[in-house]
Amino acid sequence: MKRLLVIFVILFLMVAVCGCSKTSVREDADVTLTFICGDKDISVTLEDSEAEKVVDILNGNDYAPVSSGLRSCGFDKNVSLKVGGHVFAIACDMCNNIQDLGNLRYFSVTQEDMEYIRSLFEKHGGYFPCI
Repeated sequence: MKRLLVIFVILFLMVAVCGCSKTSVREDADVTLTFICGDKDISVTLEDSEAEKVVDILNGNDYAPVSSGLRSCGFDKNVSLKVGGHVFAIACDMCNNIQDLGNLRYFSVTQEDMEYIRSLFEKHGGYFPCI
């Protein structure tokens, strides 16, 4: 009985840590861009067409394995996209990594997608690198 309980706990922990292996955001959620760095204090809700593209970029990405460690790209909630209640920190350097602040996991997007995301920040007065 004790062995069975230990096996159950181990399986539960494995599912809890690895179970959500893809990003998931609501397609109809508002998207808020936040850029607070230096003398900039920007918080704007994106237009519908921009929000739809951001949701497409952020949805369905594979998280990096937990065992891959921490990314050193410089993440901050003050340089982020909030989709509904979900916050994604954008790398402050020029890498293509994003951190899901809800579960502290990382994922990468294509160079083209990251350029689009950065262009939205730049459109509203943000800049990269911002470390």
